[in-house]
Amino acid sequence: MPEKKCSLKQVAIITLIVLVALTMTSCASMLAGMFGLEVDPPVSQDSSLLFVELIAFTWDEEGTRSDSLIEVNYRRGFYPIVVDQAGNEVFFNHIEGLTSAGLIYHSANIPAGTYTLKGFRYLWMTHHNFMNSPIKDLKFDGQRSDEFIEIQELALPEPVQITIKPGAVASLGSYKLYYELQEYAYIKNDDLQRKDDEYKLNSFRYEDIKPNDTHLLVMMQDWTYKPWKLWNERNPLAK
Repeated sequence: MPEKKCSLKQVAIITLIVLVALTMTSCASMLAGMFGLEVDPPVSQDSSLLFVELIAFTWDEEGTRSDSLIEVNYRRGFYPIVVDQAGNEVFFNHIEGLTSAGLIYHSANIPAGTYTLKGFRYLWMTHHNFMNSPIKDLKFDGQRSDEFIEIQELALPEPVQITIKPGAVASLGSYKLYYELQEYAYIKNDDLQRKDDEYKLNSFRYEDIKPNDTHLLVMMQDWTYKPWKLWNERNPLAK
């Protein structure tokens, strides 16, 4: 009889451990999704991943990573213009809101080859278009092109190129961009007649261009979400 009680106790403990593990896995996945840290795991031995970082700041910010908390949303945002060696534009997901980095763009499961960063795209909507646009979902789409979206392309002085090996994690570097919106013009001059164009980008300049910056490769080593841990095994800077 004591052996039976002991066996039942062991089963209960094992069941509890499994439930806790499942709960923690579920929570980790949920939190990763909430903060934009979700990523697809490598699909093959040769799959690679590419990063780009943008530190975008305006007149009331200092331009540091800690204050570069610009929101990328359905209505407006920045997006890297990267093409592969065939000239096809690369799709990127993004991570925002981290105080240790600017906007983080990543493209997972891309093939080895040469990739070129031409600059960044700024997309925005008027209030009228935002209210009348058919909404499929509320996610930012940096490759969107229709009558409801305004597009401004911010070319780099010179394109930046990188060649990625099979099964590797690489970065196109970090870029600091100062910009001013029409909204700031209205703030500076009360006499201006307001139009539905507050989010229009009036001016920009690249303050810093660092193609060899490895900040994201160092930073990703602390990400514990399992797919990121799998990618980190391909990180050339992994400890």
